[in-house]
Amino acid sequence: MKAIADKALQELQKHGFKAKTVSVTHLPELKEDVDRLIRDGQVSKAFQETYLRFKYNASEVLPGVRTVFIVAIPQPITRATFVRRGKTYHTDIPPTYIWNPDEARVKDALTGVLEPAGYRFTRANLPVKTLAVRSGLAQYGRNNITYVAGFGSFHRLMPIYADCPYEEDSWQELKVMKACEDCFACLENCPTHCILTDRFLIDAERCLTRLNEGEGAFPDWVQPRWHNALIGCMLCQAACPVDRAHFKKTTPGPQFTEEETGLLLQKTPLEKLPEETRQKLADIAFDEDYNLLARNLEVLINKADSL
Repeated sequence: MKAIADKALQELQKHGFKAKTVSVTHLPELKEDVDRLIRDGQVSKAFQETYLRFKYNASEVLPGVRTVFIVAIPQPITRATFVRRGKTYHTDIPPTYIWNPDEARVKDALTGVLEPAGYRFTRANLPVKTLAVRSGLAQYGRNNITYVAGFGSFHRLMPIYADCPYEEDSWQELKVMKACEDCFACLENCPTHCILTDRFLIDAERCLTRLNEGEGAFPDWVQPRWHNALIGCMLCQAACPVDRAHFKKTTPGPQFTEEETGLLLQKTPLEKLPEETRQKLADIAFDEDYNLLARNLEVLINKADSL
């Protein structure tokens, strides 16, 4: 009889996902991987406070947890459209930012297998990139992004705790893609020079993705021509030979009318927007990052107008 964890992995695969399982006993090692970077001074205090608030005490989240699933969900670029002064602007949203629909599909797949067998599961809060590479699901690229076979870097990672037994503990050493050994395309295409030659962890303080995700004005040294996405940045992915085929795939996003675009650029409070507009924002997960939208949209519009 096929083990329950294997049945769950098979069901996830049927839905187009890729996944691996590891024993929950590896969580101290996972924590040490992150703590080592902090001790070595490779992660700033500000970055720690914003991005590294993980919870490694699995039993506090789900008593009896035995297995950690790490799931890769394929995600193409989503292209949202805005109209301003009669002109149409196409803006791209990279993978990972739109999560609700696909994560719901993962939960449905696991529910159908685990719950009838009497097992429970819940979402975990873990360093997903490190976990994905440790599990063998992914490998690191020189740009510190994870690459999954068949998906490239165009995926979203989702960690799951479960109290079912695991059949395979796929824990392994951290690995970097062989394709990166003699390739520096991402480094050469990064305008902020945050990808370094002496380590694979980027200088996050200079990464345009981090700056694009933070509030306030952009630093003076950030050139307007560098902006390329409604949130985050895709310049290193655009240059990556491994990602070449995946970069051409896009999913149509919502279309915002001229009236809606005006309301957004005027920073109209979210609760005062028309219901239809709020739904469009929710469809691209900008109901949660709404405070960033006006600034990021304006720089893309200004860039397009200057070309």
